[in-house]
Amino acid sequence: MKRQTIAVLVNNQPGVLQRVAGLFGRRGFNIDSLTVGESEDPGLSRMIIVTSGDDKVLEQVQKQLNKLIDVVQITDLTAHPLKERM
Repeated sequence: MKRQTIAVLVNNQPGVLQRVAGLFGRRGFNIDSLTVGESEDPGLSRMIIVTSGDDKVLEQVQKQLNKLIDVVQITDLTAHPLKERM
């Protein structure tokens, strides 16, 4: 089982967190960690979600998130690790 960290940029609207969490629950996906905060744009929030599963499950997580109307952008942080600064 692999762990995946994804950043999800969403509209800053009431109920968005509930819809995202509900998607995970309905599909049987596990949320290992969830952090939500304001983004640099006042109308958007950023969710950092850590989840785990096999490649098929992790692909489905991203596909299902993309279907939500309030999701603006998804970035797989696992695929783009931060480089250490010198």
